[in-house]
Amino acid sequence: MKTTYKAILFDLFGTLLSVSKAAKGQGQYTADILGLDRKAWNQACFGKHHDIVTRTDHLETVRRIAHSLDPSIPLHKVRQAAEARQLRFDTALLEIEPGILSILQNLKQQGFILGLISNASTGEVRAWPESPLAPLFTSVHFSCQQGVQKPDSEIYCMALAEMTISADAALFIGDGSSEEHMGAEACNIDSLLVTYFLDASDTQELNRRGKGSKGRIGHIRELLKMISPEI
Repeated sequence: MKTTYKAILFDLFGTLLSVSKAAKGQGQYTADILGLDRKAWNQACFGKHHDIVTRTDHLETVRRIAHSLDPSIPLHKVRQAAEARQLRFDTALLEIEPGILSILQNLKQQGFILGLISNASTGEVRAWPESPLAPLFTSVHFSCQQGVQKPDSEIYCMALAEMTISADAALFIGDGSSEEHMGAEACNIDSLLVTYFLDASDTQELNRRGKGSKGRIGHIRELLKMISPEI
């Protein structure tokens, strides 16, 4: 990788944190509360019934997704699931792994401008202002606030414009969800797939997620040697 990058753009969920890992023991799985298959629920969360490009009510968001899979789920179950899901996302944003934070702090101290581009609904990022991640980022673009989502090139361009950085001076890091690396590639932004929170044994899935990227790293700590000439 070149060492002339001035800014690093990060994805959030699956890249800098894992909701399932960070929130272990904090609330039941949403699908379990609703009596739904976990895989079906996770797929629905990336589908048309999950509005991530407007400001939404978290309870209504969970209801829409849940009833798209099973309209008979009673509202008290939906409410219980929404409360548990909110707790899990809040916990994940507030309890960031120290190793992740230290690398971001190191990169910032070296002079890199840090940006965030995340597909998320309103409730999923409710705790962002209190997250230890928040002070480290100069530019933050959540799809629910910007009205556009990855891989649409517009959200990448918004970040570049706010940081006053050209595409060739930026590097995007993400877990490859939502075809985000292809979106970065379309904007002429170099990108790397990070696999830390992914199943490294699923080669086919990793290849799918990595489409459009320039390579793969296991953890963001590898960035220190790849793009920091003095390290």
